[in-house]
Amino acid sequence: MLSAPFSNNLYLRTRCSLLAMYNHSLPLNGLRVLVVDSDLDSRVLLTMVFEEYGVETIAATSAFEALEIVKQVKPDLLISEISLPNEDGYSLMRKVKAVEKARQVEIPGIALTTYDGEDDRAHALSVGFCKHLPKPFDIDELITTVACLTRQVQWELTT
Repeated sequence: MLSAPFSNNLYLRTRCSLLAMYNHSLPLNGLRVLVVDSDLDSRVLLTMVFEEYGVETIAATSAFEALEIVKQVKPDLLISEISLPNEDGYSLMRKVKAVEKARQVEIPGIALTTYDGEDDRAHALSVGFCKHLPKPFDIDELITTVACLTRQVQWELTT
């Protein structure tokens, strides 16, 4: 299992071994995913993983930046850390839900976070995240969850 946080000095070795670590049969090519995390290593790791699947990754470092992106571009999926500077991921998801309602679109969300308690999970789901995954995360689980939430595959997700 490869996990985040991710050390930059492992980048080259990890990139070469990623192909052997997860299932490439899931059809994710062409998806657009917005990744929101203030941690550079997490953003780099997620971008690198999604790149291997042909997923376009848009990265944001704050809730404010992410909301501006959502207003301009409709991502297929939002993946956000809960612990963000100035405004947390819970608040971001509430605002994304308001944008969804105004535009009549759906942007499913994954809370990929260090906040991994049962209360944190329940709170994330209550504000509109579809799935709560704790860090460190399992790449196979993340990719399967992305495929399910973007309806690339039919699979029953347990929250």
